[in-house]
Amino acid sequence: MRLAVVEGERADPLPKLKGHCPNCGGEMVAKCGRVKVWHWSHKGRPPCDPWWESETEWHRAWKSKFPIEWQEIVAFDPVTGEKHIADVKTPHGLVIEFQHSPISPEEIRAREAFYGNMIWIVDGTRAPLDTSYFNMGTWGPIDENPIAYGIHWLGRGRLFHNWCQVGAKVYLDFGTDLLFRLITFNPDTKKGATGPIHKTTAIQDCLDGRPVSVLFREKTA
Repeated sequence: MRLAVVEGERADPLPKLKGHCPNCGGEMVAKCGRVKVWHWSHKGRPPCDPWWESETEWHRAWKSKFPIEWQEIVAFDPVTGEKHIADVKTPHGLVIEFQHSPISPEEIRAREAFYGNMIWIVDGTRAPLDTSYFNMGTWGPIDENPIAYGIHWLGRGRLFHNWCQVGAKVYLDFGTDLLFRLITFNPDTKKGATGPIHKTTAIQDCLDGRPVSVLFREKTA
């Protein structure tokens, strides 16, 4: 977790600093080592939010593209009393979840039902060979308005299998200047389609409260 409550204000971790969890109120300790990204950890017990995953540099880089006031926002269901910490929640009501680790279909459905208006940004570089398999299997474009590329997934990893049947929009990050919207994927044939989107455009759309733009090929005279 990047932020904890210190003397009534949300704060980044610093060596020997102590704070409290904004979700459960439990005591937090600052973890400021040389290997992992500096973060807050619950003192002596697991995280209070079962949906929370250990934060990586990839998570932190993505969160930092949005105002700190939008990061790690506690969402509360007044009917059930259920609480979870959204990676980013914009003033326009959009929740953005950055997912690095594998996640079960049941948890995906639970998060989407809880947050409602949300999108996923998924780390496509987690498995060492997935980026190479994506590049090898991409062909096209198969459509230009908006642009879509065909994909034949050749890898053993289940990146596309795991994300092809979710309800919210999924954007795959392979470490370039583009995100790739997962448009469709057939697990049996291992074929589908993705749509490229400039990261800067996607981020600005979220900042401005617009749906993330699709990319069209410019027509030549």
